[in-house]
Amino acid sequence: MSATPHLVELAPIIERQRANRRWLLMYAVCCLITFLDGFDFQILSFAATYLKKDFGLTETQLGTLGTVGLFGTMIGALIMGYLADRMGRRPTIIVSVAGFGVFMLGFAQADTYAHLFALRFISGLFLGGVLPLTWALAAEYAPKRFRVTAVSIIMCGYTLGGAAGGPVSNWLIPDHGWRSVFVVGGVCSLLTVLAVLPLLPESVKFLALKARPDSDERISRILSRFQPGLSIEPGTRFTTEAQEQAHSGKRFTPAQLFRGHLAAITPLLWLVYLLSSALIYFLVFWAPMINERMGFSVSAAATIAALASVAGAVAQLFISRFVDRKGAGIILWMPLAAVVCMVTLGSGALAPAVYVAFVIGAKMFVNGGHGGITSIAGTFYPTAIRANGAAWASSVAKIGAMVGPWLGGVILDAGLGAQGAFTVFAVCPAVMVVVLFVFGRVQRRLPAEAEGAILVETPTTGVAPVKTAAAS
Repeated sequence: MSATPHLVELAPIIERQRANRRWLLMYAVCCLITFLDGFDFQILSFAATYLKKDFGLTETQLGTLGTVGLFGTMIGALIMGYLADRMGRRPTIIVSVAGFGVFMLGFAQADTYAHLFALRFISGLFLGGVLPLTWALAAEYAPKRFRVTAVSIIMCGYTLGGAAGGPVSNWLIPDHGWRSVFVVGGVCSLLTVLAVLPLLPESVKFLALKARPDSDERISRILSRFQPGLSIEPGTRFTTEAQEQAHSGKRFTPAQLFRGHLAAITPLLWLVYLLSSALIYFLVFWAPMINERMGFSVSAAATIAALASVAGAVAQLFISRFVDRKGAGIILWMPLAAVVCMVTLGSGALAPAVYVAFVIGAKMFVNGGHGGITSIAGTFYPTAIRANGAAWASSVAKIGAMVGPWLGGVILDAGLGAQGAFTVFAVCPAVMVVVLFVFGRVQRRLPAEAEGAILVETPTTGVAPVKTAAAS
């Protein structure tokens, strides 16, 4: 009898890989994509003062404009997540980046509030797909020991993109008007597609799960580029872990997100993500304008918001290394510190220097906690439903994200002022602390083989060989 092809599990290959040029380029492209996603989405908050003046908008209308974009991202995340688990991560990311680039350019041409409203919603459909898909791709190429940190690095791209909106607005808007920043965002997004095409691979785990006629050949080519020293025999077939194989061929349904240990994980993840999103999008949208109300110039207010975002990116990276080793419960220290900052900001008039310090501190701890939460959003789901799992978590979180800008506008229109807004939103991180504590306890009880289980390091004398099987 003739020998059948070797059957090779992908998990050991992924686990023993080391960073190299190709691997780093992939993560650099993912960071660039999320950078532009953050810039294109958050630039609205920096341009809001000029939009309000040009279109005669109220605070509530501005908040609604932010909310409709988030509503678009909520629907977009579900659509793109579904497509990514059916068609692949790479083509769906390409469509998302090209789509939000085109509609950012369209937003720059709007001449009525209705046009702004419609174009913001449509661009949100594409913006919503980028983060969960890049998380899924990053998680599927990262070893478990580095998985949360890898996703957190991708999230830093989003945070720094949002921070870049401040200096770019200060540079362009005074001389070229608010439309210029949307043109820059749209053009850069479309140019980025040219980098995505040659440098962003498809997920090898996704290809193995789909088992299409050319899947094994594509996996071999990708692995050869990522690990040049890897020896792959001609005709080798690839597979993923047995528990992931059980899901292959099944059409996704939301019920899969609540099976087994996910019945406890998914509700806790959704709740903490929703609260975090309400808080962070309140700060993202309203912080520049609140800074102006506190007496800072438009450029100074944007600079403060940008510095706060950079501090938040640093906090994200810091907490992610602990999450990889200690689990999700460790994230609670970030919202706990945020409660202190938010309550202080809501306590009354502060000296300008003290106000700036606590605003930056609040954004740093809020961003750090949010980054930690988003970095774990896709890590608890198997490959077959990972994009859908991350997308559903992201979409549910958008409910909170929509409430944040809208509620901020209502509070300000009601005359409660910045102090009232900070005090009301301090409730979000307070509840997050409790939820994350419970989340951490649940994660520690996960079986060792479950996705998202805390990795227990054991002494080894070498790298375990790749598992193969052959029959004759």
